[in-house]
Amino acid sequence: MRARTAAAVLLLAACSDPRVRPVAPTVQVSFDPAFRLKSPGTLTASLYLFDLDGLKTMDLSVRSADSALTGDSIISFTGDQELTRPVDWTVPGGMHIGTQVTLIARVLDFKGFVAADTAHLSVQDTI
Repeated sequence: MRARTAAAVLLLAACSDPRVRPVAPTVQVSFDPAFRLKSPGTLTASLYLFDLDGLKTMDLSVRSADSALTGDSIISFTGDQELTRPVDWTVPGGMHIGTQVTLIARVLDFKGFVAADTAHLSVQDTI
């Protein structure tokens, strides 16, 4: 009986012990509530990145459905755990209202975990 009680106590203690588990980084793309995508104009956003193991790289990609807007940017980091970065991408003129634009931010940490956030927008105004 004592052996079972001791085993149960050890099992409960082991299950309640907080252990750090590796997880993927956090990446969030956000926009000002008043933001409207215009052609020509600027795609303006904010990126929030976080990882306890340290951020290694970020791949930022933007594509429009009509291929008028395409671009990639890779940024390397030195192991920062938390960053907020602006995004300012030039949008060319000539894109039609309603043209779909996709922005993808993909982050890699030093343990090899990857996370991504995707934003789908459409051109709302032309100048």
